[in-house]
Amino acid sequence: MRTKPAAGWTALLLISLIPVFLWMRWGPGTREFVDYASITHSLGELFGLVAMTMFALTFLLSARISWIEDVFGGLDRVYMTHGILGGTALILILAHPIFLVLKFVPSRMDQAAAYLLPSSSWSVNLGIIALLGMVVLLFITLFTKMRYDRWKFTHEFMGLMFLLTVLHIFLVRGTISQDDIFAGYYAYASVVAAIGLFGFSYSLFIKNRLFKNAVYAVKSIRRKKDIFEITITPEHKPLSYKAGQFIFLRFYNEQIPKEAHPFSIASGSDDHDIVVVVKELGDYTRKLVHLREGDKVSVEGPYGRFDHKRYGQDERVWIAGGIGVTPFLGMARDITLTGTPLEGSILFFYSVKRQEDLIGGALFSEIDRRVSRFSFIPWISHRQGRMTAQTVRDVCGTLKKKQFFLCGPTGFKEGIIKGLLASGVRRSHIHEEAFDFR
Repeated sequence: MRTKPAAGWTALLLISLIPVFLWMRWGPGTREFVDYASITHSLGELFGLVAMTMFALTFLLSARISWIEDVFGGLDRVYMTHGILGGTALILILAHPIFLVLKFVPSRMDQAAAYLLPSSSWSVNLGIIALLGMVVLLFITLFTKMRYDRWKFTHEFMGLMFLLTVLHIFLVRGTISQDDIFAGYYAYASVVAAIGLFGFSYSLFIKNRLFKNAVYAVKSIRRKKDIFEITITPEHKPLSYKAGQFIFLRFYNEQIPKEAHPFSIASGSDDHDIVVVVKELGDYTRKLVHLREGDKVSVEGPYGRFDHKRYGQDERVWIAGGIGVTPFLGMARDITLTGTPLEGSILFFYSVKRQEDLIGGALFSEIDRRVSRFSFIPWISHRQGRMTAQTVRDVCGTLKKKQFFLCGPTGFKEGIIKGLLASGVRRSHIHEEAFDFR
């Protein structure tokens, strides 16, 4: 389970370091590291080139391409990788101009200012604009709260910043950077630019034109307090999917934003109708009160690798917190629909604040009564306290040779995972649905 993500990270690292190899093999190499000025200047160039490569790869990671999801073991992990790689790229981009000007400090501060301030050189100005734009967009991402559709709109400006960066790396060699960076520099820059621009364009323009999403219609809407159970039915060929996966839905209703949002599938594998269970948690989900039967729905997917069946011979422990029960609803329905005996055993912990917050409690209790290898343990935190890894250990006894599947709020999952690891559970035996922005 862990080898594929490791291979993905190794590939990203090797690709990101290609400019370093090119610089060492067909550029100045170590002979450039002779004094303070040349060392800082060379590091500044290398930081910029590596950052540019990482920046391009982040667009490819955000394109929701199925084979990339396979490599990293799920789209949630792809997006986490995207965030880490993007943050690293920004740090290196910030280091790029800093190291370029260090060679002028403190003896030639006027030259240092020429690198950092707008000038008559458009190659420098484009780099400055791109750098400031990325800092602003990152600040918006990390430190402001706004509606998802507005956040997504601002995030799309990253494509413009990348384009400005592309122009900067093409123009700068002929103006400010007079040294021979390495043979084949423009070929390298062209490939990196093509990767980044393809990834951005594919997400924004190409994918929806080349690959038509499945068209569904809202069949029924059931609401209990702040929970919606939405059933959609296909207008043509139904989607093929596995329980535990998730889909991106775009509801065509004038009062609901048009952006596609991800939702776990709560119906059994390959059911004709798809069920999603949604809790009002933000601006978007609150708008679902306007949803009506018959509204058209665009369905993209399925995505995700949250599949307990591949460990059928092992003892499996499901752990859900709150609305994190949704993928387990589909998995449980698979058990009732197939009617075949379970391979291995399943122990299901479901933590909610109050008894009335249980979603699908009757379904899980029924399976508990009918299936000998399935045990359902509701955990009411208002009465029993916060559920921890110790709770699991008390019921299971030994935690060895078990596979753990977790879905729920980030703090809930992190606390239990930390406890499981401290108890000797191998990280490869812990599987989580980590699509937190849903």
